[in-house]
Amino acid sequence: MPADPDASALLRHFRDAFAGDPARAYSEWYRLQEELRDTGPAAVARALADDLWSERDAFSFATEADRARFLHNLAVFFGSSGPAADLARARELFGSALALFSADDDGGWRARAHHNFATALANLGEDPPALEEAVSLFEQALAWRTREREIARGVTLHNMGRALHRWAELDPSRSRDLLDRSAAALEEAVEIRGRHGLVEGRALSQFQLALALEGAGRRTDAQRAFANAAEEFERLGKTESAAVAAARAEAHAAADSPGE
Repeated sequence: MPADPDASALLRHFRDAFAGDPARAYSEWYRLQEELRDTGPAAVARALADDLWSERDAFSFATEADRARFLHNLAVFFGSSGPAADLARARELFGSALALFSADDDGGWRARAHHNFATALANLGEDPPALEEAVSLFEQALAWRTREREIARGVTLHNMGRALHRWAELDPSRSRDLLDRSAAALEEAVEIRGRHGLVEGRALSQFQLALALEGAGRRTDAQRAFANAAEEFERLGKTESAAVAAARAEAHAAADSPGE
């Protein structure tokens, strides 16, 4: 991408591309947005996002399922952190996608939409009702992401655990119950990811579990979880993450040791 991309030329290019093949154009558009998110300029990212938002209903699709998947993917973009993040737009797009997904399919796309809508709310929501809604949507995703689909279940449990933790931070009056629920979700995520050999995912869930246990005042359990996370990060070669986890484990161990 040029150091100073021409927004007008990009807008013309993508209008033509989306008119011809929305799914293929979206893949190219999304890759460019990832570059813009990392290196800018932010104004171009927002201009492209605003233009696609204004044109989204004009595109032709072979089936309503194709339209639903397109709207879902665009919702994921607007629901992710970046210069064009917009939770209101994401909410509208997820709602439209969920209305279009066929009720007689196997439920996988609806579960994916519930999971990703919940993740958007958990990442961009700023008050307890947003996090409560996120957790409710994660629970709807888990109704399909059962033990028969447990790799996907582990992802949802991990994200739900993080959402519950953030909800606890925003609503201190309910923090202990929310943190206990967060720990329970993350414990299951750790177990699933460990059993399937998902080493990095298990390490991440282990660290998030430690944070939830720490917040709930379960210091001994938190110390153990931080130590486990440190060992797993070290095996992965993630030395900075390992150092952070090890330092927190040592802090808990020192706090629990009798004074000399």
